[in-house]
Amino acid sequence: MAENPADSDALIKREAADDAPVRDPIISRSTSNILLICALLLMASLAWALYDEAYGQRPWKGMQQEFVARYNRYLNRLKRSGNTTEKEAKESPEYQQIEAERLAANEAAAPRTKEIDGQIKFIDNQLAAITDPFQNKRGYITVVNYEIETADDDDKEKMRREVEEQKQEAIEVEMPVAPGSQETKEEKLNFSQLEERYNQLKAEKARLLTERVEVRKQADEMEKKRQEFLKDNVIGLTRDQIDKLAVANKQFDYDLRQINVNSADIVDRCETCHLGIREPLTLTPTIMKARGKKNPDALARAFVSHPSKELLQIHKVDRFGCSSCHWGNGRATTSVEKGHGTHKYWQHPMFERDNMEAGCQQCHSSDRVLDGAPQLTLGKDLFQERGCVGCHRAEGFDHEADDLSGARQQAKQLEEEMAANERESRRLNLEADQATDETESQRLRNRAVA
Repeated sequence: MAENPADSDALIKREAADDAPVRDPIISRSTSNILLICALLLMASLAWALYDEAYGQRPWKGMQQEFVARYNRYLNRLKRSGNTTEKEAKESPEYQQIEAERLAANEAAAPRTKEIDGQIKFIDNQLAAITDPFQNKRGYITVVNYEIETADDDDKEKMRREVEEQKQEAIEVEMPVAPGSQETKEEKLNFSQLEERYNQLKAEKARLLTERVEVRKQADEMEKKRQEFLKDNVIGLTRDQIDKLAVANKQFDYDLRQINVNSADIVDRCETCHLGIREPLTLTPTIMKARGKKNPDALARAFVSHPSKELLQIHKVDRFGCSSCHWGNGRATTSVEKGHGTHKYWQHPMFERDNMEAGCQQCHSSDRVLDGAPQLTLGKDLFQERGCVGCHRAEGFDHEADDLSGARQQAKQLEEEMAANERESRRLNLEADQATDETESQRLRNRAVA
């Protein structure tokens, strides 16, 4: 039967349609929008991570910058207003005489001091040139000498020859030519010459430093006398001291302030934010308030000095830390809540202001009266006067029974000693009556009376 051409064409088309690939959603449409969104999300995540690393986890950086700005404003106000007691002290005849003597002593010592300083600087340059070559060679020789002591007899002679060769080896050194000059000259020195030159320079530097002290002795004594006069007659800080604080503020190190108290396993970073605690000036919330604000804000209250600097003299912060007395989480710096220990998972929150003296009880529980802690002392008074000791025994309270028991024991011991002394006295008197020698009898009676 003959094939129909139309049927053949239809069959070919159907087979071609069956062989066509299935539509792929990956290659059949553009993914640029998805990739763009993912890239933007990644960039946003990176920006957030960088911000969180630099600022989110370090909010204290902004606090430190604010402290420096507010403290600088206060120092500038102090410099503008001046210190009236300092002005009065500097205008006094006694200060004027001290200052005149100081200036005269400085002027007399200045020429030789300048000359000595130049010589010392030249010696330092020479030492800088020979120190490394000398120490390297000395270290190598020291190692070989140690190996000689532990080496076999067959190797010792060889190693000794090596030491001598090292000592005789010439070393090139670029030595400065003259003071104040950058010019150098090459010198070849062996180990012995290097050692001799090194020791000579060290000795010469020590001699010059000693001479400098002698030359500056009068000027330094007058400067010390001037400082002592100002310290005794000026209330508060002097202009020079304020200037030093301002310079220190300009060089402020924006970083964590950390105290390690190894004996108590304490790590405190409280002063990272509470920067005014140990400042020599007394800082109050009013002083540290923000520019243009009438009332102090939270930062102004955080930047204040410690309310009792006398306590810090006997409780050194570097030795005790902060959280040992005040509690809180001294390590946390990411938020006020965590740092003060008010987070729900922290078991030792910082004491509230009204209960601040409770921290003293940790070490001073046996002290009935504690200077510097009036609230704690009042609480102990109430504990005793209201009869709490009748039911609640506590250290330092209700010690009458213990004292009475001790007194009874002491009385019993005294009675026993008295009875023993009486027996000994009767025995000695009996021996004295039976003694044939009057001298011996008198000696025994004297012992009996004693």
